[in-house]
Amino acid sequence: MEKTLRSLNGLPVVCAGKRIGRVAQAALSDDLTRMDGLWVDAGLGGARFVPAEAIEVLGEVSVTVDMPGKRQKMQKTPLFRRAVGTDGTRLGAVVGANVDCVTFQVTSLTVSTGYWDDLLYGRLNIRRFAATGDGEVVADTRTREEDGDEERNG
Repeated sequence: MEKTLRSLNGLPVVCAGKRIGRVAQAALSDDLTRMDGLWVDAGLGGARFVPAEAIEVLGEVSVTVDMPGKRQKMQKTPLFRRAVGTDGTRLGAVVGANVDCVTFQVTSLTVSTGYWDDLLYGRLNIRRFAATGDGEVVADTRTREEDGDEERNG
């Protein structure tokens, strides 16, 4: 089962039967291949970082963890990166990701191709991609024409 990063925001986080806060943001690895953990907003207690190894269940209505995480200053790392095709054409901006609930691997990236294209055709879900060192995402656009691996969601 897959979940979008956006659907995780705001879910209550439960540790040992007690609610410790709500998900503020999911943290992805630099190469965008896996979820490193969750930032939990604990109210006056500050933000906590719960690593992926401590996450037991990414449920529909809550997230269950086996440790409350460490209090740290939350690092706001925007997901927005420029997406380009293998031929160098600009595809748009990465605005989201889908994560497997069991392995925490990123299964696809959501790319916005522009305001009007998003409204008319929906956003692109790209399953084959690689992140470069300078922050760009290179998407394999040949698969879209060959086997329909990229799809628009609307």
